Amino acid sequence: MAKQPNKIELNIEEETQADETISVVYDGKKRIGTIKPEATQFVIELTNGEIYRAKTYDDGLNTLIMQYHLHK
Repeated sequence: MAKQPNKIELNIEEETQADETISVVYDGKKRIGTIKPEATQFVIELTNGEIYRAKTYDDGLNTLIMQYHLHK
């Protein structure tokens, strides 16, 4: 039998840092990364320091979730 994947619940909270509003993504109480708007794109930063860029917020959120699952 195949193992069923664990379901995770993500919480997205808005925080203000240096006059910028960023989205902080949590898995329960564990912080997994941030999404910050920058000019014409979004910068995604994981808690381990890896940085990715995306054209839309949704693409950035998907990238954050994929990388979190990959390194979990």
